[in-house]
Amino acid sequence: MKSKYLEYIIIYLSVVIGCIAIAALVRIVAIEMGADEFTANIVFWMVVGLGVVIYCILTLAIQGLLEKTSKLFFSKSKKSKEQQAIAKSLSLHEIRAEKQKQVDRQKAEKLNIAILYSQRIFAPYILDTDMNRLCKYIEFYSEGTSYEKITIQPVRVKGLTTIDIFHFGWNIWKHFTVSKQDEIAIFLKKIFADHLRDVEPETIKRHLKDDELKGIIKIQENLQEHN
Repeated sequence: MKSKYLEYIIIYLSVVIGCIAIAALVRIVAIEMGADEFTANIVFWMVVGLGVVIYCILTLAIQGLLEKTSKLFFSKSKKSKEQQAIAKSLSLHEIRAEKQKQVDRQKAEKLNIAILYSQRIFAPYILDTDMNRLCKYIEFYSEGTSYEKITIQPVRVKGLTTIDIFHFGWNIWKHFTVSKQDEIAIFLKKIFADHLRDVEPETIKRHLKDDELKGIIKIQENLQEHN
């Protein structure tokens, strides 16, 4: 703070000295031109005062100009940074939205494959109403819906064996990989309740992939290849 005051004193003292020097020269010129001492002294002090006033006016004008320029520059700079931040934010939002659309498309495609597969293999063995329910239950399973939150009406199957149901369950579980095999075992037990009335979920889980080549429904590693 003291150094700042000292800086101001030096500046103003330099200005005053400069003004006095100029006023002294003007006073000498006035005397040489025939002015008396009194008039020369008046001219001297007028020049000193005028010099100080001019300096003050110029200083204020320059400071005002610098402040306006500074505000204008930094304002544009700030607006530019804000616009860049908004653009970046919008860009990130668009990226996330596009990514979510991609995930949704993949889920929809995967579900469609599973439903087409189920329709193809079950069409000869269940009624249309049961087929519609089965497809809906497969959609619930793909979404990880809790069975406690939905009312399940068992699907009746004729012409397929228990091993066929097991293989179907394993294929659906492998296709979605949204849960452990315990969940698909419960899924089969509830959906095909009449067919599996004497089989416990733990038994279903242990025998999902038994005798892979037996039965009408075979074990398939990739459902898409067989649609």
